[in-house]
This record gives sequence, C-alpha cells and structure tokens, in this order.
Amino acid sequence: MQMESTELIWLDEQHEVSMTELIELSGFTQEELLHLLEIGALSANNSTETDFVPSELRFSSHCLISIRTLSRLKSDFELEQNALGLMLVFLERIRNLELQLQAFEDAK
Repeated sequence: MQMESTELIWLDEQHEVSMTELIELSGFTQEELLHLLEIGALSANNSTETDFVPSELRFSSHCLISIRTLSRLKSDFELEQNALGLMLVFLERIRNLELQLQAFEDAK
C-alpha cells in the first residue's frame, strides 16, 4: 500500500509559492510555466519582463487555483501550448468576477 504525503497551503494574499512548488502542485513543467510568464498570462511577484530566473521566481498562492484548473483542462481537452495562455487569462477573469459578485452580494 502506497501512502501519499499531502501538505496544506493556506491561500491568502501574503503566502507565496516558489517555481519548484508551483511545478509540483500544478502538473506543468518548468518550460510550460516559463512560456506562460513570457507571454504575460502568468505573473511572478518578484520579476520584470526580462529576468525570468526560475529558482528566484515567487508566485501568489492565489494563482494555484487557476493553474491547477488549467492543468486539468489541458489534460481533459488536450489543449495545445498556444491555447494555455488565453485559457489562463479567462480563468483569472472568471475568478475575479466571481469575487466581485460575492462582494456585491455580501454588501446587500
């Protein structure tokens, strides 16, 4: 019987994940994540457009939700590399709209 180790990550504004953690948690390769960075679909908290040093990149823990969803969609629908960036932008936009709607409903 094989036991899997699971670690909980609290998704808040202050928590960041490294590139290594993002690779482990997302199912994407480093090259795929760097491609998403290069085309602007994914953003790191501590980088400029020209310095993508993978070992130093840090990401908001909130991007994990969209990245993991994107990973599932990629495998389920056999999405190509070029479609991933656009899909990630749409997932983030949907998440932001849902948060705005929730805030609006809470304010009522």
